[in-house]
Amino acid sequence: MSWNIVSVFPLNDDLSELARALRARDVPHRIVEVRGEQSLQVPDARLLEPVTQLVAEWRSGELAPVTQAQLEAAQPVQPKTLPALRTPVTLALIALSVLGYAVVSTQMLQSWLGYLTFFPLESVPGGYRWQPLSEALARHEYWRLVSPAFLHFGVFHIVFNSLWMWDLGRRIEYVVGALNFTVFFLMTAAVSNLAQYFWADQISIFGGMSGVVYALVGYIWIRQWLDPHPVLAVPKGIIIFMLAWLLLCMSGVIDFFMAGGIANGAHLGGLLAGMLVAGAFVAAKRAGFVRH
Repeated sequence: MSWNIVSVFPLNDDLSELARALRARDVPHRIVEVRGEQSLQVPDARLLEPVTQLVAEWRSGELAPVTQAQLEAAQPVQPKTLPALRTPVTLALIALSVLGYAVVSTQMLQSWLGYLTFFPLESVPGGYRWQPLSEALARHEYWRLVSPAFLHFGVFHIVFNSLWMWDLGRRIEYVVGALNFTVFFLMTAAVSNLAQYFWADQISIFGGMSGVVYALVGYIWIRQWLDPHPVLAVPKGIIIFMLAWLLLCMSGVIDFFMAGGIANGAHLGGLLAGMLVAGAFVAAKRAGFVRH
């Protein structure tokens, strides 16, 4: 992120009231010491003019004092305090993932497995056979493009994905709203599953929410780079860890320590899809088509 200098002040100037006024107006900013002066900076060049006007009002004494009530009302919601009822889609996706894990791991529910896999299962004498995806789509079974996201094949698999969905998914849902987040899930789940289909180049069973998780990572990474939002401000170490984990999985090293294959195609496809959505969103916002 590049910071733009609005104004500089002597070190002995008390800028607390000016900073309170900026926080009350939800203006992202920072005040840092540079070469023996206080430097007021903003992350977006479009904020330079309005913040400069605010500084002029502060210098002339015309800036109205900010009350504590105004300041508290302007404070952004912190991720740890996000109300669960405001993120129903994330909760529903986690619940469906738990159900998908139960379908895979319990004998009583395994009859449902064939309805959720990317490739449909056909009963034949002596067992089952996989059908091509084209046959399923010809029967309008379009849900198969998304449903593998709910299938999980072990405790580590479901816990890992659910924790990331709980942290990252709620952030994005809170910012963009339940409807937009639902569309985001459907699109990125389909993209990640299709990416795994073309990556593997063979008929097999695969699943998991990790493709969507990587879409969340990609969205937050690009969104925070181009158009920061306080609720989406995750530590950079998380993004670095997830990208490093992706590269490690693609190297094949993890396959020696975990049963089953890693859905690298889904991870990469989800990441790119999330990045693309974030880039498109920022472009639309700058063009004035969206506001949040």
